[in-house]
Amino acid sequence: MPELPEVETVRKQFQQEIVGLRMVGIEVRDERCFEIGSHEIVSEVVVAVKRVGKYLFVVFESGRGLQIHLKMTGRLIISKPRHGRTKAQMSEVQVDYETAKHTRVVISLAGGGKIYYWDTRMFGYIKVSEDILAQHDKLKKKLGPEPWDITDIDFLRKLQKTGRAVKEVILDQQMLAGVGNIYANDALWLAGIDPKRRANSLRLTEVTKLRKSLCSVLERGLEVGGASDNTYRDFYGGRGGYQNEFLVYGRTGEPCNKCGKNLERIVVGGRGTWVCSNCQV
Repeated sequence: MPELPEVETVRKQFQQEIVGLRMVGIEVRDERCFEIGSHEIVSEVVVAVKRVGKYLFVVFESGRGLQIHLKMTGRLIISKPRHGRTKAQMSEVQVDYETAKHTRVVISLAGGGKIYYWDTRMFGYIKVSEDILAQHDKLKKKLGPEPWDITDIDFLRKLQKTGRAVKEVILDQQMLAGVGNIYANDALWLAGIDPKRRANSLRLTEVTKLRKSLCSVLERGLEVGGASDNTYRDFYGGRGGYQNEFLVYGRTGEPCNKCGKNLERIVVGGRGTWVCSNCQV
């Protein structure tokens, strides 16, 4: 599932390419991925693209807009960039999204460009909202803060309220927004914390280290355009780079970068989890 760095990468590119353009047509190829009639967004002009956690909000000049969640396998791809990658730079990842089997929605833009919503599993969606900023604010209140937006003391207080495994807690979007399995695994390793530890057993020094580690791996993910270990692609169809530098995620049997011991795969809260039994306590 695209996590905060992946969704924020798409948001920045989407905003750069689409703000000021008018949507002039829409083709819904699978209604399970698009809620409310397709006529609802024709003639709308995009004025901003916002994000809360893993959700995107496309704001129209009218005050209406689109709420988008890519879920596990969703992609948003632009066919004709104005300011981003050239066709030559995109050549390594050329897919004909116009005819691709899993293209579910096609939005046509003034000037000839198109936005493709592509999704194999179809858990993601695009929703039309009559008041997109109100929807944005409502969701922001419902979700927890992002790691940059919480103090160590407040983070400690949240963790002290539950005996769940610390990894389960930091994946809970109502506790902490934007963090997914990739960055949770790497942050816990970087902080030297066993993902099975009860959240309320962590001391302030450990909580401080964990929050800083979460910020560190998320920032690195943003720097390299996210992780494309599975289906994720950016708005131009390109791959991210974080999959080339996973700290522990997906590295079963490989040596720990700190001590050299082979990393293990376990399951915590039903999610695949990678750990160094020597370095994480």
